[in-house]
Amino acid sequence: MKDFLSLLPLELLILIISLLPFKEAVKNSVLFKNWLKASKYTKNVEFDELYFVKPDQSLETVEVQRRAFLDFIKIWIENHKGTVLDKFSLKMSIKLPDVGEIIDQCVGFATQRKVKELTLDFADLDWDEDDVYFGDYEAPFELPEQVYAYIGLEYLKLYSCSFIETEVRNFHLLKEVSLGWMKVSLTAIKALLSNCRMLESLSLKRCWSPEKFILEQAETMVLKMLAIDHCRFEFDVFNINAPNLQILKYYGQMKFNSIEIHSPELEEADLDFSLEYSCDGHGYPLYNLVKNLSTVSILTVCSYVLQVIPSGPEQLRMEHNLCVQHLILNASMHADEFLGIAFFLNSCPMLGCLTIQICPKSDLSGYEEPFYFNLTRFWIDFLGDCECLRTSLVEVEIDGYRGHMNENLLLEYLIIRGFVLENMIINLLRDDNGRIVESHSRLYAENLLRVRRASRNLEITIF
Repeated sequence: MKDFLSLLPLELLILIISLLPFKEAVKNSVLFKNWLKASKYTKNVEFDELYFVKPDQSLETVEVQRRAFLDFIKIWIENHKGTVLDKFSLKMSIKLPDVGEIIDQCVGFATQRKVKELTLDFADLDWDEDDVYFGDYEAPFELPEQVYAYIGLEYLKLYSCSFIETEVRNFHLLKEVSLGWMKVSLTAIKALLSNCRMLESLSLKRCWSPEKFILEQAETMVLKMLAIDHCRFEFDVFNINAPNLQILKYYGQMKFNSIEIHSPELEEADLDFSLEYSCDGHGYPLYNLVKNLSTVSILTVCSYVLQVIPSGPEQLRMEHNLCVQHLILNASMHADEFLGIAFFLNSCPMLGCLTIQICPKSDLSGYEEPFYFNLTRFWIDFLGDCECLRTSLVEVEIDGYRGHMNENLLLEYLIIRGFVLENMIINLLRDDNGRIVESHSRLYAENLLRVRRASRNLEITIF
């Protein structure tokens, strides 16, 4: 290996190193002289506190590790020989007197080398990703002044790093922005969308503001992707007028009362309310949310949606058909989800692909079945000759198959009544080492091979 690397030209080594994770590039630079020389020209630099700091150590040890991390940053910057950077990332939660100076030094290093993608992540390591009622996160640092004057940024991620909304006038090339773990006002969001005329993707994670979430057409003309990940706005009003929006992702709690989404180009929607614990009165607003997404061709819904949507104005299907062609169900295949699964299959007459991803069930307080049904006869009684089974559904895939009865009841029915079905892919549940978790699951999956098929073209594959 050493001899091979010594034969490679420096330019090729620089290209290889720039494609590797920064941590791996640093490791190999210790082993090979040529690699060390090339690493000083790498175009991708990532300084991450966790490369040095182990939070489970004593306070004294952590202090030493953090100092070593800061010293490493200074030495690396001083020894870097390259003139161009594609990506620069700084991730740390250190609150020491000289940290601000190091942040300025890092940002100056990146902007002087015409960086395209900049990440500044100062989120506290102790903050809990699954905390539903998170506090009012305050950003400990502000975006350094030199960034506002730099016009070459294309991708910007700021976590717990605030910015001055009136100063974002020079980001003319900015295509993607991710903000997280801090207060972000609607005014700041609108300033970004209005000033950054090439901004196509906006992601908000763990952001908060005591404002209603309203985005008008004037600010969103270019926006194509909007992701809202466990944020806390006044979501009783959720209005988006984005004529070119293609992808909408919402992960969080179900708090909507007034919902309006005007996005005729919308192609994909992903709804995840898995942290929600209550379903009281949510059926109607959830139905209205799905109604606003009727034009999407790819729809992902969670266990919560499957359980709650039949408690809205319609129990068995949407009043008007959905345009969904690929339906992704994040479900446990519990009986409480059956009505919701039938609801969507009945509402999607153009459905071509059904994906079931086995995941934990949402346990909801106050949940009651709308009415009693016979579990073994459910699919016969509530799907019957569902239109998509007769005319369009050609592929079914289940990930995390365990061989449970409820999984087989649906799969058997799809085999028996899927007249145009061509592929059924069954991926057995496996652990991180690739071993099958449920010992009997392959046997139960193979039993499906003997079920009478409505489609002569159906192939069933088990992995």
